[in-house]
Amino acid sequence: MKIFARHKVEDCFDGSAVFTYEMTEPWTAENVSILAILGDFEYFGDFPRPLFRLRTSDGMFITGVAGAATCRVILPRTNRDAVQLKLEEVLMADRR
Repeated sequence: MKIFARHKVEDCFDGSAVFTYEMTEPWTAENVSILAILGDFEYFGDFPRPLFRLRTSDGMFITGVAGAATCRVILPRTNRDAVQLKLEEVLMADRR
């Protein structure tokens, strides 16, 4: 799984930025679990469309649905570049 594209959706009133990340393949229960290393991770596999969400200590928030090839990422106002780099390193890591 790799990042295919990143699109800025909006800037929030609090200064955070919202992005949609498009991945090269759909999220699965297996590959979504890699996000757990970043922070407080929740996966709701029993939902009709399994939902995942992540909140990190540095203010990033990610939500998505298993089976979709996108996720919504809210980056904090402060330290945004470092937080984004950490996320993208995890998403782009080779897991063979």
